[in-house]
Amino acid sequence: MRSKLVLTLCCLGLFAASLPAAAHYLWIEQDKARHAKLYFGEFQETVREKTGGRLDEIKTPRVWSLDAPGARQEIKVARQFDHFDVGVANRTSSLIAEELAHEVKDWTQYGIGVVKPMFYTRMEPLPTRSGSKPELVLDILPEAGARNAFTVYFRNAPLAKAKVMVYAPNLWMQEHRSDENGKVKIATPWPGLYVLEVIHMEKQPGEFQGKKFEAVRHRATLSFNTRIKNHGK
Repeated sequence: MRSKLVLTLCCLGLFAASLPAAAHYLWIEQDKARHAKLYFGEFQETVREKTGGRLDEIKTPRVWSLDAPGARQEIKVARQFDHFDVGVANRTSSLIAEELAHEVKDWTQYGIGVVKPMFYTRMEPLPTRSGSKPELVLDILPEAGARNAFTVYFRNAPLAKAKVMVYAPNLWMQEHRSDENGKVKIATPWPGLYVLEVIHMEKQPGEFQGKKFEAVRHRATLSFNTRIKNHGK
């Protein structure tokens, strides 16, 4: 069983390596001092892009903190060597971010087409708190009061049959599908940071910065910490 798991992870790694441009996303990490950082790369591959390299593709990320009632407060971020510094956030505040200025990409060779990438991310310090609502075009929200239960939303409506990738602290990966109501349950066998990722293709042609595209490729993540081992769902 272990050998099959290792083989699966190796195959996924090779597949990701063949899609260097299309595989990246944003996510937020927060340390024990509640200092938050916005990364671009692949958490499960320990890839964090750097200034002077592909981090420069993220032009104007916008970040907000959300208090318990959901009021937004925008945070000015500073570009660093391998991340955007978000600063110290309140221990009960969620953080959300989006990058909407990414240039049009021709990923036809990867079977994706000519697309306008959109990136979104959310960090939840209290992943079972109540009162959360969708804030991003593509969003992943924890279910209030339910451990390891989440709902995927697209344009404020639950997104059915969405593929949800789960990346664990030890880089273990698992794939799930949301149900008819956009809901999904996962397992968190190890304490530490988890990242959930969803991609949704919107067949809506358009033009951005003089370049035409065939569809909008929305990509969202949710990050949260768990310090209690939970071998079930």
